[in-house]
Amino acid sequence: MSNARPDQLRLLAPDQEADALAVVHDLLTGDTKGVPQYLAEDIAAVRAQSMLTAVKISGEGGVQLDALAAWPLGDGPHPLIVLPAGLDQSGWKMYSGAIIRLLMRRYAVVAYTERGLADSGGELTVAGPEDVEDGAAVIDWALAHPQMKVDADKVGMAGISYGSGISQLVANRHPAVKAVVALSTWADLGEALYDNQTPHIKAADALASISEHPSAELLKVLDDFRNNTNIEGVLEYAKPRSPAQVSPSEQRAVPTFFTTYWHETIFPQNQLLEYFTRYPGPKRLDIAVGDHGAVEIPGALLGVYTRTTEAAYDWFDHYLRGVDNGIDQDGAVHTESMYSFTLATAPDLESWPNPQRRYYFTTPNAGSPDGTLTLEPPQSFTQSIRAGDQHVDAASALVTDGFLERLLMPRRQKLAEVDRTAAAVWTTPHPFLTPHHIAGLPEVRLTVTPATESATVIAYLFDFNPFTGNLRIVTHAAASVQNHEPGRPAGLAFQLKATDYRIPIGHKLAVIIGAKDPLYRDESDTGSTITLSTTQSPAYIDIPIRS
Repeated sequence: MSNARPDQLRLLAPDQEADALAVVHDLLTGDTKGVPQYLAEDIAAVRAQSMLTAVKISGEGGVQLDALAAWPLGDGPHPLIVLPAGLDQSGWKMYSGAIIRLLMRRYAVVAYTERGLADSGGELTVAGPEDVEDGAAVIDWALAHPQMKVDADKVGMAGISYGSGISQLVANRHPAVKAVVALSTWADLGEALYDNQTPHIKAADALASISEHPSAELLKVLDDFRNNTNIEGVLEYAKPRSPAQVSPSEQRAVPTFFTTYWHETIFPQNQLLEYFTRYPGPKRLDIAVGDHGAVEIPGALLGVYTRTTEAAYDWFDHYLRGVDNGIDQDGAVHTESMYSFTLATAPDLESWPNPQRRYYFTTPNAGSPDGTLTLEPPQSFTQSIRAGDQHVDAASALVTDGFLERLLMPRRQKLAEVDRTAAAVWTTPHPFLTPHHIAGLPEVRLTVTPATESATVIAYLFDFNPFTGNLRIVTHAAASVQNHEPGRPAGLAFQLKATDYRIPIGHKLAVIIGAKDPLYRDESDTGSTITLSTTQSPAYIDIPIRS
């Protein structure tokens, strides 16, 4: 077991980490203790037909990278898959199941742990230029070892989370890479962590906690980010770590399979969707119910069937082996709807969303603490909330809530418990008499007037069950205003996170705007007043919805 601290972000739960270590031990020694029977049989077959060895590979500047090299026995050459580790202290061992499945498909494999993590040397730089050079060095190491019988024209890269972004960056750097699988990935790291002038502080803190050996530059950047200072320098640090920031003239159009989640809390999905639309190469996108790694980890860890890992293997078979398996013909965009898990495909993101329906915000009537979402604009609207108190949130914990969503146990919050002095609430006037489907990116527009120089507001779209009083999160987003003087109105228009959600019969929609959420750094002064109004524009939410 690793010595990960309790506050560290972990993609694998402790029991999953124990499973990974048992599988790797069996792969290297043949000792089946602690390994499921079905997997022990697969490992025995793999060991009989493959060579597996733990190695150290010299990366940029001589940093030693902990790795596993494995390849089929017999005639080659074999396509090569390189697996940089995800954000977990188990390092490359988290890919134990994927290594088995790839060897069974007659691929050579090198799985490695990036610098500054687990048993590798060096310092964590978060997908910096050193990491890109490390990935290139791993490829060159495999090509330079003739016993692996690697086909130099058929190299693929795949990773979950941290390893997915590095896979994209290395593919753009090394000409041997002909296909990429980027699971739970990012495109623009700066936008993922700092969108709508609002620091995504909980995700940044999670990234900072991963390594015991962060670089001095990374520590300075994280300190600036936490304090919301020198944001320009933070975004400059993020640029070379962002596939979306690569100049079009320098971008290699490598066939790439991307995945993300509707409730992704580490790398929120809108920045990836924008990049996917303009990505020049063959591409595929899967957006699923849950959060970071929820679908892929069981397949990567224990080799079990999951939709995205099977698609990943088919992606490599098609683009590295030339197999006509239809992976390039069944639609570029694949979506899984909450909570029916209905699967749908679209040829592109432009044809995926539903038409927008505009709901206007109204001021609460006498005798009611809540406003109504109406289809007709009111003559005017104004409402004030108090900053500093939290009454709803988008997620109680990074990653964990999303895993529970896949078990049909989404987190529920109570509308009655929302303090209407600290949050503005609107609901549709009547329950829906037919099921309704939301698919796309809702957008909020209104005027925000902070009593001080700055304020953060968080807009939530909820599914509200009037019978139980429960709220279930559909989507949300945060935005901040920075004024030069207190009391100055500022127009805000911002998109909520992309979503695909099915509203059951008898439920309503609820919109809540508050000023505090633990995911974000709060720019509002505690106890100050924030006024929402139509001073500079109409106040509304556009929701992509149809019955």
